[in-house]
Amino acid sequence: MKYQEYFRKTDFEDIWTVLSGFYGEDERLKPVYEALVTEIKELPILPEYSASTIKMQLDPSNEIMVVGAPDPQEWLLGREVETNFSYWRDDEESEADEIPEVPFDMLTTKQKRQLARRSNIATLAAHLLYCSTLYAIKTSRKYAEEFTKWIEDSFKNVPHKYKIEQEYEAESRHKKKQKYWRIAVCRDSAIDWSENLRILRHKLEFNIGYWRYVQRHEAWEEDVRRMQLACSLINIVVDDYTAVNDIYVNTTNAKRFYKNKFETGDANEREYHLRKIRQAKAYNSLWRFLSKNMKKWWD
Repeated sequence: MKYQEYFRKTDFEDIWTVLSGFYGEDERLKPVYEALVTEIKELPILPEYSASTIKMQLDPSNEIMVVGAPDPQEWLLGREVETNFSYWRDDEESEADEIPEVPFDMLTTKQKRQLARRSNIATLAAHLLYCSTLYAIKTSRKYAEEFTKWIEDSFKNVPHKYKIEQEYEAESRHKKKQKYWRIAVCRDSAIDWSENLRILRHKLEFNIGYWRYVQRHEAWEEDVRRMQLACSLINIVVDDYTAVNDIYVNTTNAKRFYKNKFETGDANEREYHLRKIRQAKAYNSLWRFLSKNMKKWWD
């Protein structure tokens, strides 16, 4: 089912039950979320942004999460949502237990966790909404309108009151960032150097999502493409186990990056060495690329 359909087929009150009861969102944010859901239902789907898939799974705390940083709401509308909740870390908290028909606040912590793990449309819509508002509870278009007006007023010397972020707004934003970082932190390991690069990739993905959302400086798309290239290099270094038989690997300068002998051996051994050469070159290129570009990535 597509992202937009989750909200069209769900009553907002059912979504708010999870947002307020499970995530602890303040009651003063309810009209903000409701306005956003109304807009999501009415916005047109943009086919050029609909090819990607939104993936939902369980995080290390056994809670439902959306993989990666979110794109703007306008980009998400036509994307298919793929769910994979095929395992549970604690069988005692399976969905088989019955949950009493009482208000959410009267449930135990375990019962709230169980309810928030159910894969019905309303519950999944709530998780999708919560994770997709990592940067703000508004569309990218709405943000652009407000920011443009602020810039125009500034040039016209129109006095405007600076809006101070309320404590409940800051708390919501901080909790969403913690949820985003949870999987990276929980999977981190001090005994594996490659985890350093996975943390960096997670940070770059956060930045990519933010810049796609605000779109407020010239050449932001080019900067995003360069951050994506850095992520691709990290993928080759730490997570690429694909066969290299059909991938060209230049071995003429391999000894600059890889000290082991690779000219001899059977096909499997040669493929192993070619993969290691490719990873070593990607590792070297990554730091040269970051050295040249990373200080330009600021808004």
